[in-house]
Amino acid sequence: MGCQCQKPEFLNDELTTDEKKQIKNIEADNNYLSNNILKSRKYIDPNGKPLDEFSKYIFNQINAIREDPQSFINIIRNAKKNIKMDKSGIKIYKSNVKVALNKGEEAFDEAIEFLRKTNPMKKLIYNPDYVIDLPNNEHDIASKEYLADRVKVKIDSGNDIRSFWKDIVKDEETCFILTVVDDSIKNAGNKRKDILNKDNKYIGISSIKIGRSFACYIVLG
Repeated sequence: MGCQCQKPEFLNDELTTDEKKQIKNIEADNNYLSNNILKSRKYIDPNGKPLDEFSKYIFNQINAIREDPQSFINIIRNAKKNIKMDKSGIKIYKSNVKVALNKGEEAFDEAIEFLRKTNPMKKLIYNPDYVIDLPNNEHDIASKEYLADRVKVKIDSGNDIRSFWKDIVKDEETCFILTVVDDSIKNAGNKRKDILNKDNKYIGISSIKIGRSFACYIVLG
């Protein structure tokens, strides 16, 4: 079962003026969210694909990397250049936000080596039965149990779900890159292995805008 990824840690010890403004925006987002004003989305279009642009990007990128894993090696190699070290010696991935890393460059190198050895495979089919309805309140979005409980209901209904996770990120490109790298403390590399598992056939993706960030659920089977 894939890891349940939590909200990235914002590292505040060497923020630029622009980054301080971003933090203020995030705080404003939290107030916005606390008032339960969430921008809900419909998840499926009539053709059985994600309707919102965030989910559509992740869906298309996952299928692109499955069809041609080696073509993404340079993308991961270039993304590696965004790794910096803060004053405390913590490696961070600098995108629209600062995301704390565990292995850092090593995790990116492991992803590159994995892609080099991975053969092309079939695309995943977007399955509406695998889509998790997103909650309309801050508590459930932050909850570890919300996603797991709803996946269990789907499994009990006969769906062959093998892995799932939640990301809260600033943009879809960072979400996809860090999914491929998967520099988590526990189950490191599992998300990468899951999206590049030739035995997986179906995927469900849903996302919701939380102020200026996105919560995204990915379910595979």
